[in-house]
Amino acid sequence: MEQSVKDEPGEPMVAQSKMGEATVSETEIRGIEELTPVEKKHLLLQLSRDRAKDRSTGPWEIVDVRREEWETVKATLVQPVEIDIRDTGKAELFRVWFDITKLERELESVT
Repeated sequence: MEQSVKDEPGEPMVAQSKMGEATVSETEIRGIEELTPVEKKHLLLQLSRDRAKDRSTGPWEIVDVRREEWETVKATLVQPVEIDIRDTGKAELFRVWFDITKLERELESVT
């Protein structure tokens, strides 16, 4: 099974980890409204993987977001994104980073 993201219009986005072990909703993350839909999806998937490993994670608060310049990785144009996030339940600060592809950004701008 694969991770999934439920994104219904008017409803909070929800990500579910493999095998349905853990679910994370965007309502659990303060400051998520500043992210684009694609960034939300990537962040929710990462946090659902983390929650599958440790059920006591969350809720969270976004501290900082950095979007780097576009670069080519393995013939794909990507934009690295780094998000500093605080697990308010554990009072821990950590960083999530991922790459947004040009295709994802283009699809995002169409919707």
